[in-house]
Amino acid sequence: MTTPTLTNPSLTAAICSLEHKAWAALCSSGAELVPLLSSNPVMIFPSNLILTSVSSPTVHDMLQGSDFQPWKSYKLSHDEVVILGKDSALIYYRVEATRDSETFRAICSSAWVLEGASEGVTGDWKMAHHQQTLI
Repeated sequence: MTTPTLTNPSLTAAICSLEHKAWAALCSSGAELVPLLSSNPVMIFPSNLILTSVSSPTVHDMLQGSDFQPWKSYKLSHDEVVILGKDSALIYYRVEATRDSETFRAICSSAWVLEGASEGVTGDWKMAHHQQTLI
């Protein structure tokens, strides 16, 4: 019997790249992140903030609202990817991000799912969940 492996180098690289793409989008505008989100995303932030596609405000409202403040820079470290199945993966890491005089440090995780996949169609990886814990 073969020992199961929890890694897939190409999928791991793709998920890491997507997470960087998400943070890079947040350095531009919240609206830049929207195309990377799943059809029903859940985002959990420090200070008791849970955003979904049906929350009030919705995750889309917050990202595209006039109050959204882009990050100036970010750095991810200690990132690890756990393959959950052929169509889902979890990434967790530490982040240090800055904007104005604020430095944000957190442990984060994101779940990515393959959406729109059907016979003959590749589909796209989308962020279904994101969570941040301050450190």
